[in-house]
Amino acid sequence: MTRQVSGGRGGHANVEGDDSTAVGGPGGDAVVGSGGRGGDASVRGNSAHAIGGRGGRGGIGPGGAGGDAAVVRDQEQLLELLIRAEPDGSTEPGGRGGSAFAIVTGGLGSATVVGGQGGEASQHDGRGGRGGLACIPAELRQFLGVPDRGNMRWPYFEPVTEPGRGGDAADTPQYMARRLIVENLKRGYFKARGLPVTDVWCDRSVVPIDWLNEQLKIFGNRWVASIVDEEYEFTDLPKSNS
Repeated sequence: MTRQVSGGRGGHANVEGDDSTAVGGPGGDAVVGSGGRGGDASVRGNSAHAIGGRGGRGGIGPGGAGGDAAVVRDQEQLLELLIRAEPDGSTEPGGRGGSAFAIVTGGLGSATVVGGQGGEASQHDGRGGRGGLACIPAELRQFLGVPDRGNMRWPYFEPVTEPGRGGDAADTPQYMARRLIVENLKRGYFKARGLPVTDVWCDRSVVPIDWLNEQLKIFGNRWVASIVDEEYEFTDLPKSNS
């Protein structure tokens, strides 16, 4: 049976006011499961900006929807949005990104709101889905001392310190074992060249993927590593007929 999957739809955008912008979030990519929809964005007021969150990447199931973003003129309009945003009881393998709302009293003043990114669904090789990202300006990131790791999964046993990041889904035991093997090989590569090993797991450029797979072969592993969407993916080699 053929299963139809698709990238998530982009979020809707609507503006009522002067010097304001609304940008619907991009839909998530499809991978076996469909990508999550992008968050909607709407503005009712002047000099205000709303950006819907990006939909989560699909995997075994669909990615989570991106969070909506809205600027309104009064508390009554905000209440209407909050009621509409309540969960409908459905479940998603990738969690929904948090929505963002702001009130611009009387339509005056300015505001910028950004919906959170939807969570990624768990992947077919056993990797748990990545939690959605928060929008952190570069200067705030520098002030907080939070490294810019894109949407990479956090290293094992290291506390997640990025404000607003959604939680990562758990990896399967097999994926965890393979990831630790890869991390150990990369650590040896770094040490042999006198490089600091503090961010060895998050490296995606120092250690060549061809070198890594050659080492896996030397040590008798029947699987290979690749980098897909900035994360390691592990694939079993076909069984030999000999």
